[in-house]
Amino acid sequence: MRILCVGTDYPPERRGGYELQCAGFAAHARAHGHVARVLCAGRGERDGDVARTLRRFPVVPQPTSPEEAWRAEAHNARAFERELERVRPDVVCWWRLGELSMSLLRRADVPTVGVVCDGWMLDGPERDPWARMTRRAPAFHRSRWLFVSEHLRARVGGDGRVVHAGIEPLAPADERAWDGRLLYAGRVSPLKGIDVAIRALAQLPGMRLDIVGDGAPDYLADLRALARAAGVAGRVRFAASVPREALRERYAAADAVLFPVRWDEPFGLVPLEAMAVGRPVVATGRGGSAEYLRDGENALLAPSGDVAATAAAVRALAEHAPLRRALVAAGRKTAAAFPAAKSHAAVLAALEAAARPRAVVEEPACV
Repeated sequence: MRILCVGTDYPPERRGGYELQCAGFAAHARAHGHVARVLCAGRGERDGDVARTLRRFPVVPQPTSPEEAWRAEAHNARAFERELERVRPDVVCWWRLGELSMSLLRRADVPTVGVVCDGWMLDGPERDPWARMTRRAPAFHRSRWLFVSEHLRARVGGDGRVVHAGIEPLAPADERAWDGRLLYAGRVSPLKGIDVAIRALAQLPGMRLDIVGDGAPDYLADLRALARAAGVAGRVRFAASVPREALRERYAAADAVLFPVRWDEPFGLVPLEAMAVGRPVVATGRGGSAEYLRDGENALLAPSGDVAATAAAVRALAEHAPLRRALVAAGRKTAAAFPAAKSHAAVLAALEAAARPRAVVEEPACV
C-alpha cells in the first residue's frame, strides 16, 4: 500500500506530540512493508520521503487580500497535486491541517483517513485565508476520521472512531530517594500551566523545578520574570526540548513530573511517558487525559490553576514514600496499556480498510 501523509509540520521541525505521532506512524507503516511519504509545510525542499512544499498560514489569522489568498490557495493546490502524481497513493492520511488550505480535503481522488489529535477542525477554517473569504465549509464528510480521545471527538462533534495515542517504549528507571527535583516537560505555552508550577515552587522550600521545552521567547521571558518575582529564580532551570532518548533521562532524574495544564488537553502523552519511566505525576486531569488519569490511583490531581493544591500534592509525594510507590506501580500498568505500536496499528488498519477496493460482483455468464 502506498500512503501519503499530509500535515502542517513534521520533525525535526516542531516536534510536538502531533508531529511525533505522524512520524512514528510513518516509520511503523514502512516497517510493515508499506510506502509512506509525507507532505507538509516548509521552505519548499524535498528530504527523502518528506516534501516540505506546502505554504503554512499564521496561527493567528492575518488580514489578507483576495489576490494573496488566491495565490496561497493555488500554491497549495499545485503542491498537493504534484505529490499525488509523484507518490500515486492508494490512500491519503490527513494529520494536522490546522494552518493549511482546507480545500485539500476536496482535492484527493483516492480514499482518505484523518487522525485528529487537537481541535484544528474547529479553528482551521479561520486560519486559511481562502476558506475565511469564501465561507465554504470544509469537506470533512469525504474522509473517515480517527480521534485521539473521546473528549476530542465530543468537542469537535465528529463522526468517527477513537484511537488513543500511545508512547514509544521507555525503559523504567530505578526508584529515587526523594530530593525535591520536579520536572515539567513539553511545549512552553500559557495553556500548559507552567506558571502554576513556578508559583507552587514558592510553597515548596528546597525543591527545584526543571522546565524542558520550547516556546515563544516573550513567554519564556515572562516565566523567568515570574520566577524572580516569586523568589525562586535560583531554583528554576530552563532547557530547550531534547531528543527522545535524552528526554527519558530527564524523567529518570526527576522525583515527580508536573502536568498542570490549564486547557482541555486533547490526550496528553507526557504523564504516560513519566509513568512508563516510573515517576509519579501531579496533573489537572483535564480533557482527554481524564481518560487514563485516576486521582490517588495512578496520579495525584489538582484543580487547574490551583497553586496551593498543586503544592500540597507535591508535599504529599515528598512525605509519603509508600504513596509514591503505589502511584508508580499503577502508573506503569497504565502506561503499558497505551503503546505507540497499538495506536499505529489501528491507524494502519483503518487506512487498509479505506484503500481496499470494493468487491466486484460479476454477473453470471450467459449460456
